[in-house]
Amino acid sequence: MLEKLPGWVVDDVTSVRQEVAEWVDLTPAERWKLAQACARDVIWAVRASGDAERILSHIDPLPVTSVRALERLRRKAGWGDDGR
Repeated sequence: MLEKLPGWVVDDVTSVRQEVAEWVDLTPAERWKLAQACARDVIWAVRASGDAERILSHIDPLPVTSVRALERLRRKAGWGDDGR
């Protein structure tokens, strides 16, 4: 067991800030370009997998907590009272 942590070990907040430092000052347009590049990479990987149809048709089910929250919000908004 180490008596003292190595000098490069930092707390979680510092660690996260270091990891995102290069993106903090990007403009929305620059961030959008990165998002598009990531999306292109994902679609490339999906198509290259040979199982694109199954992957792209998959829909994750909502967690029960989300379903309940949506029902509650719909009731509050009056949805369902007039056939909506």
